[in-house]
Amino acid sequence: MFANMSFWELLMKGGWTMVILLVFSLVSWFIILERSIRFGQAKIDMDRFILKIKKLALGGKFVEAGDYCQEMAGPVAATLKAGLRSFQRGASSARESMERASALELLRLEHLLSTLATIGSVSPFIGLFGTVLGIITAFSALAGPTAAGVSGVANGIAEALVATAAGLFTAVPAVIGYNYFVRRVTRFDTEMATAASELLDVMGQTGTGESRIPPAYTQSPGR
Repeated sequence: MFANMSFWELLMKGGWTMVILLVFSLVSWFIILERSIRFGQAKIDMDRFILKIKKLALGGKFVEAGDYCQEMAGPVAATLKAGLRSFQRGASSARESMERASALELLRLEHLLSTLATIGSVSPFIGLFGTVLGIITAFSALAGPTAAGVSGVANGIAEALVATAAGLFTAVPAVIGYNYFVRRVTRFDTEMATAASELLDVMGQTGTGESRIPPAYTQSPGR
């Protein structure tokens, strides 16, 4: 029935709900691509990164450690950079700074994920709503003065089911993408907490006196 139809003809067969689902589908794929790029840029070699930060911090090279964090992308580097900036005021201040930086990085990582979850949840219901409207239209035609035959009603119902298929087609990638990104956010959260804990341990070994941390680190512009 639909084999010879173009995409736009099939879209029109599903009714106005298909337009909504098309917009939802485009938005969800944009979010999936944007988040994939963002998360890919944030990925680093954690073991190598933490090892170098610990080595620099144990040697009292907090300026170099901060510079290294500045060069690296991702939430873990941003979290440790905040702690290194505040360590001259004490380990407690460094911990609070890293907690604030970690919370901010989590917000950035979770950006648009609620929209993706909403699309995944709502799309099937919009498709079902379009199907119900199509079936109502089909049976209304059957009950009219020029009643359509069984084939006419079947054709109308088949066209209405296009909306259901479109709703599922929109929802499935959105749900898969949302679950995947939530797992990635949880992993980043764990990595930030672990890295912050290890940096605090190293800071405890080096002491909190200003003599162990060059004042230039906290006074240099842009650091």
